Amino acid sequence: MASVTVTRHSQVTIPKKIREEVGITEGDKVNMKVVDGNKIVIEKTNQDAWTDCTDFLPEDFEKILKSMRTDSTSRFKRLGLVP
Repeated sequence: MASVTVTRHSQVTIPKKIREEVGITEGDKVNMKVVDGNKIVIEKTNQDAWTDCTDFLPEDFEKILKSMRTDSTSRFKRLGLVP
């Protein structure tokens, strides 16, 4: 078990040995939860789970999104909101 200090801004540093063992690197997301009322569990977020969330989008979604942005710009121009 590692002992860490809570900073003035309520931050803690995950010790290097633990980060390396779990595979946490800069920019990774972690989940935290309280267990048994006084224990904090920190676990690395499964980044692959987010890629599964886009399966429902059409293949040409980027094209659709771009056209939506273009449409809103022309709409704002018609309304006189954008020069």
